[in-house]
Amino acid sequence: MIARKGEHYTDADGRDQVADYDHYGPVPFWDTGRNQIVLLMLLEPNVVKDIMRSEFDRARERGYMNTSFHGDHAVFLYDGAWQRGIDFDYAAVYEYLRKNATDPKGPRGYLAEYMKQGWISDIVPPGNPSPPYAGGKAGVATTLEYAWDDYALADVARRLGKNDDAEMFARRASNYRNVFDPSVGFFRGRTEDGKWISPFDPGEPYYNFMMKEASGWSTLWLVPHDVQGLMNLLGGRDAFNKKLDAFFSTPYTAKGICRDCTGLIGQYVQGNQPDQQAAYLYAWSGQPWKTQALTRRILDELYGSDATGYGFPGMDDQGSTSSWYVLSAMGFYPVDPSTPDYIIGSPIFDRVSLRMGNGKTFEIVARNNSATNKYIQSATLNGKAWTKPWFSHADIANGATLVLTMGPEPNKAWGADPHDAPRSMSAEQR
Repeated sequence: MIARKGEHYTDADGRDQVADYDHYGPVPFWDTGRNQIVLLMLLEPNVVKDIMRSEFDRARERGYMNTSFHGDHAVFLYDGAWQRGIDFDYAAVYEYLRKNATDPKGPRGYLAEYMKQGWISDIVPPGNPSPPYAGGKAGVATTLEYAWDDYALADVARRLGKNDDAEMFARRASNYRNVFDPSVGFFRGRTEDGKWISPFDPGEPYYNFMMKEASGWSTLWLVPHDVQGLMNLLGGRDAFNKKLDAFFSTPYTAKGICRDCTGLIGQYVQGNQPDQQAAYLYAWSGQPWKTQALTRRILDELYGSDATGYGFPGMDDQGSTSSWYVLSAMGFYPVDPSTPDYIIGSPIFDRVSLRMGNGKTFEIVARNNSATNKYIQSATLNGKAWTKPWFSHADIANGATLVLTMGPEPNKAWGADPHDAPRSMSAEQR
């Protein structure tokens, strides 16, 4: 927070101002925009509204919306809030969100290249760099994150009746496919002439060359808006599950030093943001029981203050990694914060009462719950059988009770029907 209502603060032009609402500093959207903002939407929507006002006022002062480090994720805040019923002047803020996404002189790096060809190249220095090379354009990761941003922008445009914009951004949301190399089964950097960068080892981490603070393994799962589309690229459900299994089981043997790769399970890195959604992706591929096992393992092994605990598994980044814990400990997580959907995991508590900011209560009850009874056998939502491994904000907005019956062995049928999979861009387009 920069200033409470009535206090003085300095604006972007260095002028003294008196806050007429609680004024917040720039949101680190690449970090807390993935999860903490959604947690606040559930608990403190009025705080979120002040954050939205703060970012909007900052955009009007500076001419562009804040991007924060990497990507252009302010749109997650506004689209996610709109879908959760938070009132705001979305038409006014859309002007700045759109400007960020269409003005090559704005804060989206390499936007002209992205708009022209649908992907961002990388510059290979003489000899090809060894990890963890910090030069380059993070072309792969930037392409993926802009595509994710564009998906959310398409939704905002559609809600405002700006259909031409919605169609344009929806097309751009598929740009992640342009950096997928089917010959290796990973997203891979390309040079300006379109050739794949070689040599390429998906296990090696890079700070800003092809990837962003991540390896090819970690970056593979950075398509939260179209998990079904990623599944199609990888060859369908079975191939997707094998790849995701390998991600969590392949030993981490990188030769290069990864500055931020801590809290490891195989190639998975809980200590940084790029792949923190990965454990939840089994909900799309018919094996949500693996999500239940993995989220419990991460909560148990990679946090805590005892002799074996990490405390934090890596960078908290102003509350991102701790918000992952809070949400996952309750038993759900927003894989794509721009949507109103939550993926079900495995709660560590027998009962959670979430007093939401609208005065309603969302209760999660885990029957027969224990460290070994981590698998969902069956579920009900408001007394009715629930077979989907996810729920939407609309399902809980007026108060709800989710009851999960837990057991020591997975019920592999629960949540496995393809029709029960969470929403995804490619599925919406069918």
